[in-house]
Amino acid sequence: MALDSSTLVAPGSARGLRIGLRADASPRIGGGHVMRCLALSDELRRRGAEVFLLGRAASPAWLREYVDDQRIPVLPGPEDPAELAGVAMEMALDAVVLDSHTLAPECSSALRSAGIVVAALIDGATRAQEADLYVDQSPGGGEIGTILPAGARRLGGYRHALIRDAVLAAGRRAERTVVNPSEPPQVLCFFGATDPYGGVPVAVRALLATGAPLRMTAVATGSEPARAIKALPTGTAQQVHVVEPVAHLPELARTSDLVVTAAGSSVFDLLCIGCAVAVVTVTVSQQPLYEAVLGDALVAGLGSLEVLRATDGAGGDGVAQLRRLLTSPAERAEFARRGAEAVDGQGCARVAEALIALIEGRRR
Repeated sequence: MALDSSTLVAPGSARGLRIGLRADASPRIGGGHVMRCLALSDELRRRGAEVFLLGRAASPAWLREYVDDQRIPVLPGPEDPAELAGVAMEMALDAVVLDSHTLAPECSSALRSAGIVVAALIDGATRAQEADLYVDQSPGGGEIGTILPAGARRLGGYRHALIRDAVLAAGRRAERTVVNPSEPPQVLCFFGATDPYGGVPVAVRALLATGAPLRMTAVATGSEPARAIKALPTGTAQQVHVVEPVAHLPELARTSDLVVTAAGSSVFDLLCIGCAVAVVTVTVSQQPLYEAVLGDALVAGLGSLEVLRATDGAGGDGVAQLRRLLTSPAERAEFARRGAEAVDGQGCARVAEALIALIEGRRR
């Protein structure tokens, strides 16, 4: 693969750290992998590293705009192990961060065989990737169900949640000690960067089925979901505002009383901000995170999207749970307090420090 000369380093030249982030985004898989890599890149660049995104991030449009705003070079990320290792060597990368549920495990072994430090961002299972550093986004610090390579290190739990600068910049949500009962709660409903499983219309229907007053902002990815949401009947004192995906979701979340979302990595952002969150699983891979945050009493669990979709608008456990949250400011406040205490927002600093220590140790 021919690379632009600006990405290459002359042999023997003095240089700082160079790190590649191998992740993809698309309407089918969403943007979560790229977003948490970008969160880590913020901290790595603060520490003087050059960072490159190796993969696909052309859609959705707002994600590409966000990547462009970060001024991170985006280069093709080969899926073939030998090609990926070849690109990494040609670019003189010191480390490659892998964030993918589908990348062949031979990619990590090829990189390590080339003398490149490998960090893998995972969700409860290594998927046979052989890394020097594992960052487990499944909270609670549980054990990975495989034997790690000799000398490998694992970082897990809420202390290592990768929180973007944009989230930290939004600030923590101020605790509301005075609640005006005549003012309906503000609700934000979004299901990731692309909502590939159509979760937002289902969740909006469940929220409206509670019959509770609310002011809702629903993030619809495409004209068809937007039309479906607008066609839903609203009750007394229920208002729904439909918007397209936006980059300033942290700001919207901070000013919301309740956020309903999928059980993906954005849950960590919401906990850090101090939001009351209700989560839905849309894929099997989200189950470990869902069970962990639910077991730690940090979120309200609405079950799977499949079950929520099958439930008629009049009832079901998910609707009952939402009705309780919408009508109980005290319960929402308690969820918000516990979440903010669990996720302090310093995970990127801890992971970057560990990764750089590995690289410097390899250089010595």
